[in-house]
Amino acid sequence: MKKKFLSLLLSAALVLAMVLPASAAFTDITDSQLQKQVSVLQMLGVMGGTSASTFSPNGTLSRAQFCKMAVVLLGRENEEPLYRNRTIFPDVKSNHWARGYINLAVSVDVGGSTGENGQTTGGVKLIRGMADGTFQPDRAITYAEAVTILMRVLGYSDTDAGMNWPMGYLQLAAKLNVTDGLTGLGANSSLTRAQAATMFYQALFAKTKDGAPYYQKLGTAKTGVILTGNNGKLEDGSTGGLVTSDGNVYKLANGMSAPAELVGQRGMLLLRTLDNAVLTFLPQGTQKTVSVDKAEAAWFTDNAGQKYTIDPTTTVYTPNETTTYEKLWMDLRGGSVLTVYYSDTGKIESAFYSMGASDTVMIAKSLTNGGNPFGALLNGAANYKIYRDGNPATVADIQEYDVGIYDATARVLQVSSAKLTGTYDNVEPNAKSPVKVTVLGVTFELMTQAQQDMAKFKLGDRVTLLLTADGRVAGVRSAGEVESSNVGILEKASGGDVEVRLLSGLTIKSKASNTAAQQGQLVTVSSKDLYSVYVSPVTSSNVSGSLDVASGKVGTLSLSTSCRIYDQAGGGQLVEVSLDDLAVTTVPNHKITYAYRNASGRIDVLVLNDVTGDGYTYGKVSYGDQDGVTVGVKVILTNGEGTKTAVGAVSVPGTGWGGVAFSGDGASAMATVPLKTKANVHRSAFTERDGKTYVTLGDQELRVSDKVQCYNSTTGQWLNDLETARAFAERLTVYYDRNANEGGKVRVVVVE
Repeated sequence: MKKKFLSLLLSAALVLAMVLPASAAFTDITDSQLQKQVSVLQMLGVMGGTSASTFSPNGTLSRAQFCKMAVVLLGRENEEPLYRNRTIFPDVKSNHWARGYINLAVSVDVGGSTGENGQTTGGVKLIRGMADGTFQPDRAITYAEAVTILMRVLGYSDTDAGMNWPMGYLQLAAKLNVTDGLTGLGANSSLTRAQAATMFYQALFAKTKDGAPYYQKLGTAKTGVILTGNNGKLEDGSTGGLVTSDGNVYKLANGMSAPAELVGQRGMLLLRTLDNAVLTFLPQGTQKTVSVDKAEAAWFTDNAGQKYTIDPTTTVYTPNETTTYEKLWMDLRGGSVLTVYYSDTGKIESAFYSMGASDTVMIAKSLTNGGNPFGALLNGAANYKIYRDGNPATVADIQEYDVGIYDATARVLQVSSAKLTGTYDNVEPNAKSPVKVTVLGVTFELMTQAQQDMAKFKLGDRVTLLLTADGRVAGVRSAGEVESSNVGILEKASGGDVEVRLLSGLTIKSKASNTAAQQGQLVTVSSKDLYSVYVSPVTSSNVSGSLDVASGKVGTLSLSTSCRIYDQAGGGQLVEVSLDDLAVTTVPNHKITYAYRNASGRIDVLVLNDVTGDGYTYGKVSYGDQDGVTVGVKVILTNGEGTKTAVGAVSVPGTGWGGVAFSGDGASAMATVPLKTKANVHRSAFTERDGKTYVTLGDQELRVSDKVQCYNSTTGQWLNDLETARAFAERLTVYYDRNANEGGKVRVVVVE
């Protein structure tokens, strides 16, 4: 399993394009394609739900309902009031809700040609009544009737379909792909709401009698657009605009909002010709929305284990900026939702990262009643996944004061335990109407409910901010009610200024009243006064007992299923690891630097002291020219990922092969470690077991690191992977950091 350095996940940036809470996915639609189809029709006003949260996909449609949908698709719903006062059918009474739509549908001609006088000739009525003079508005519409109406919307008549009704119309619809995917339906079969949605959606792309796709009759198409938000600010200052990847914000026509399921999709904007307002959005091209499990610099995996290769320079859109994958990947953690867009050759050419942006959040309260405390947020959804602080979790892992956000598209509940306790330093624009707050030198955006919380406090109060995964404040509590420990790495300390990277990912920059810690040390940050902090080193483990890897316990304390484990070598960068990365059965207490316990007493964060060796970067290590360096030496490390240069009071391994622990900013070499060597290792000594690679070296078997570096000493080139090295030569030289009983791993393999 590959690791990533602790990401700077939390951001205090203002998210400009939030997902509207009223646009939640229908909880009874499990097919993502159907959800998109319904979303497109929602924007057009053609089709909606049977309630705020349900669509009833298996329900049927009446003739009256289908008639209204067809009139809306024609773009003639504004004419409906003109037809309300006419009596055409005895069973369509004056109080029938669809009276105007039915009368309009049986009165106007569709298809044909329109003359200079505005009259249509050669057309056909959209729908007809029954032979007995009735309309039967509340009878379920049949498949044949629905197909016939849609073909007439597209401009086709009995002449085009032939006189053999309904087979002529059914065959014509099949030829135009309007009924693709609908199977097992006879002419007299009732039509479900899901089947109707599919037919209406496919009719938008079907060719009309004139030969053009039907959507072109509705408005002007703008292709290649990615929707990055659905609540952007419009020129008149109002919100609810559709935000696109080119930075534009569009007004929506028909008073409709854009469903959240379309945010992050790539496709075509359909604009009203009159004023460029958006009629709807039509997803196009090959794209896929996934829930990320793990991410590295050139790939990521989803929660089903599928691996996706992505060029680091690939453009990635977010709700508030355009960036690249190489700048973003360290912010991706378990449960992050990423939509990727493929080129015609199958390569990922761009992506969208939702950042979990939502205005609808909940704070977990008392857990004594059982069940999911975020049940109201889920709105009845089932088959969803829970991620807490980026790790797969269960309802049992949720703690009081956790913050939850639900991504309906990916069906992921993101739970954040991130909190920050400190002195309330500043507020914008004022204390009575707070929008932003500054605590410990960091300014945060206050979400709506947090603004109400913040107004209860005054400057100088000690407060705890409850944070979302993307660094917004979801709630504010007094430090007496709930308090965070604010543990992190001291990155810089100079002239009274300190910079601490917390384990939550947030970076604190502030004046320090005092600090006895050294750069790279694990520290706690607290505050009692305005505009300054106290920084204290974490000098010993705050828990007793050893870590039993098999049981996942430190002494009697259990690790939560969402526990984040970090390893640190020589005060350098913290590296995130898992229990699976520990090649030992027991970690003694003196190797446990820090443990954070949640409200239930389980461990949520565990920091180890050089247990895995993964805190070092391995390769060829050498001295560099001093270049003005007065303290320590200049250290150069080269491996298959490039060359790193740093300064430190360290020694370079005599063999030239070793590891360097770099500081958080990469400027300092905090420690080095030499590698042991074993020459003349036959390639057959390597075996795979349970998804891991091992090598037998005499009387011990060592794990091979997932990030093993492979080098060809003859050509001076770094090789892509171990398989390439084994294929190149029968005998290899293996370099490892420590023996198997110490949890050692093979770090470098050299082809002679």
